[in-house]
Amino acid sequence: MKVRDLIDRLSDYSEDAEVRLLHQPHYPLEYSLRGVVGESEIRAHEGEDLGDDPEVVFLLEGRQLGYGRKIAWEVSE
Repeated sequence: MKVRDLIDRLSDYSEDAEVRLLHQPHYPLEYSLRGVVGESEIRAHEGEDLGDDPEVVFLLEGRQLGYGRKIAWEVSE
């Protein structure tokens, strides 16, 4: 996924929404992104609404590209 594609998809969400990539930092692997989905869409699919809960946006892992680097978590702090 290209940055412009991610920006385009994220533009549908509130700028205050938290973005998360769900993965394990102790044995990091690098993945492409398969897609983007919001908590509101998941709940709507299940017949629920977001209510007063904050919106959360998930980046979905795609294809494994190789090994990641543990230092990335240190650098990001």
